[in-house]
Amino acid sequence: MGMHAIRRLIAVAAVAALSVPLGLTSSGAAAQQPAGAVKSAAAAPLPGAYISPWGSAQVAIGDETLAWMEREGITLEAISPFVMDADGRGFSMPIGSTAGDGLDSKGRIFYPGGLRIQHQESGKSITLQSTFIRVMPTPAYSAGVSIDGEKLREEVVIAESTYVEVMAGARPSPTGFRIKKAPFYVTQEAADLFAAATGATAPRAGSLFGTLTPNFDYVPGAATPPALPTFP
Repeated sequence: MGMHAIRRLIAVAAVAALSVPLGLTSSGAAAQQPAGAVKSAAAAPLPGAYISPWGSAQVAIGDETLAWMEREGITLEAISPFVMDADGRGFSMPIGSTAGDGLDSKGRIFYPGGLRIQHQESGKSITLQSTFIRVMPTPAYSAGVSIDGEKLREEVVIAESTYVEVMAGARPSPTGFRIKKAPFYVTQEAADLFAAATGATAPRAGSLFGTLTPNFDYVPGAATPPALPTFP
């Protein structure tokens, strides 16, 4: 296979796995969902939409979003298996073979875990879970939304990007491929929802929510890809 074909394959795989968090599994490799995981709204799987990666994804929260959080007295908590960075300026989430993380008929990948926003002045707690990475019609991060533990919406698009910006950072890696710092921008829908729920100043629609850097590995825990078979 020539280098042009390899680059093209990586690009196609990167778009399919999303430009964002998170990978797809092979249908035969899907493991059971962790106990206590929140189930997504029902949607039929899209046949054959799997590329079998493992790895991790890192989100660096944008400077404008961090400044808004500080002004509004907002703290952000990760819901397992998401993990907040020690400095509170980002979070990580796993890529792996868990049931439900294949592309469904709504163009989404479902992931357990999520985020919880605590707004000090209003006392409101906003939970973003279940988590979806949308591949179609555009790259996006969406989630179910609950206010003080009561479900408000099954799915809200929190931040979105473009395929051009996502694919600009796609590169091969020793064990698979990587997308570096794909930007995702706050939607007007998310801003309006926050303002209505808290009565506070919302993040600016179109501002940088954060950048996503997923590392897709085809060999879990291995430093190098599997060796090609040899023949006598």
